Amino acid sequence: MKRNNITITPNEISESTKTSMKTRIISAIIGICILIPSLFIGDWVWLGFATVILAIAVLEVINCAKKSYSIWLYVVTFILALLLTYWPMFRQLLSPDQAPYPPYAFAVFGEQPYISIIILVAGAFALFFMTVINEDFSVRDACFIFTLVVLISLGIQAMLFLRYIPAYAKSLYASSADKYSFHLTVDNTINTSLLVVYTLLGTFVADGGAYFSGVFFGKNKMNERISPKKTWEGFVGGTLASIICSFSLGIALAACDNPMVVGVFDMKHWYLILILSTFIPIFSALGDFVFSSIKRFYGIKDYGHIIPGHGGVLDRCDSLFFSFIVTMIFVFIAYAILSNPEKSWDQVIIWLI
Repeated sequence: MKRNNITITPNEISESTKTSMKTRIISAIIGICILIPSLFIGDWVWLGFATVILAIAVLEVINCAKKSYSIWLYVVTFILALLLTYWPMFRQLLSPDQAPYPPYAFAVFGEQPYISIIILVAGAFALFFMTVINEDFSVRDACFIFTLVVLISLGIQAMLFLRYIPAYAKSLYASSADKYSFHLTVDNTINTSLLVVYTLLGTFVADGGAYFSGVFFGKNKMNERISPKKTWEGFVGGTLASIICSFSLGIALAACDNPMVVGVFDMKHWYLILILSTFIPIFSALGDFVFSSIKRFYGIKDYGHIIPGHGGVLDRCDSLFFSFIVTMIFVFIAYAILSNPEKSWDQVIIWLI
């Protein structure tokens, strides 16, 4: 009786693939050297970094169709993106007497994510008006740009939320239990950056693990119509690696009594770390597929060329935007429920809405 032996044999790596891999690694190291200091310093530096990412991403979205648009389209789109992303801070500056923070205290982004309905409607009207005055700008273009700008703005706002929700949570915890001595505008430390580090780690390991697993062992394609090079072997390898790394980081921080968010990601709620660690690589892959499908639709290889070996900002941040958004939603809901145990579920749901 014969037994079927299942063997996994590595793929042969071509010279062009080795060169591409080397370029990707060097670019990733340089990017991390810029990202991490900006993240740890926080305040205006992190805000400036987020603004640069936002501006380049919006520019890449507009240039997808490879058309010649009016300068006013760029102006309208950038203003819409800035207002959607930074409205929590703008709203605080417009009513400083009602805000619990001093002016320019960026921890206001950690209170809750917020998208203004008025700005959404006004932005949609402005973009559709551009279809009237610019003959090269179609209704389809307006719908596409509006959707992507909202998604990118929400992703950047999630970056800011995840950077400052630990500060916001610690400040409330300190005032109620006196366990921490914390000041929202001064103590921008590594500790308040750990939630972003956790999300970055989960996303980058998922992406890198999928790439290397796919290169070495990938044989079964996931969806050749959208992304011809992505394989199930790569997805499984990247997902498992991401869950292990991000969950280990979250648990290690909780075990050291330094949770990413006080009252949420501690040892008592270890299962929340596991659930979120599982969500991140799944939604990261979804973001990759969504932005890849856009590239296939417009017939472009990359969104840009600013990052050697990776392409444009959207080529690098596509999965990150989805990871940031799902982490923001998860953390916000978990924090809202756990920080208000006396509230009933219907009260919490109304508050979240």
